[in-house]
Amino acid sequence: MLNRSAVVIGHEAAFYGWLKTSGIKPEAIGDRKQIAERTVYLIPACLYPEEIEEVVEDLFEEIFRRELARWQPDEKVWPDTADFDLFTRWFTVEGFSIVEDIGRGRVEDEGPIENAGR
Repeated sequence: MLNRSAVVIGHEAAFYGWLKTSGIKPEAIGDRKQIAERTVYLIPACLYPEEIEEVVEDLFEEIFRRELARWQPDEKVWPDTADFDLFTRWFTVEGFSIVEDIGRGRVEDEGPIENAGR
């Protein structure tokens, strides 16, 4: 068991709507199946759902930036106000307190996924 918990971030329709107006090429967005792809973020270990919620509130700006950069690298078109309220309208969050690594080999950090929508 890892000394981490995890959150899975999904995209709400409001995020998809913004993305379509952000200047990104429509073919780069693909269909809703592509945007439905979710991202797993490892966070500090939490025992209870309330703890996960608190950690997400502390880390939402980092998660928000990573999600925006993944689809639209041009920060000039990002929302002026990327607050927690907007975060909760644009993204779904599902938390998991127990994370097991059953993969083979060493875990390597390949850096953030950016410019996937280019």
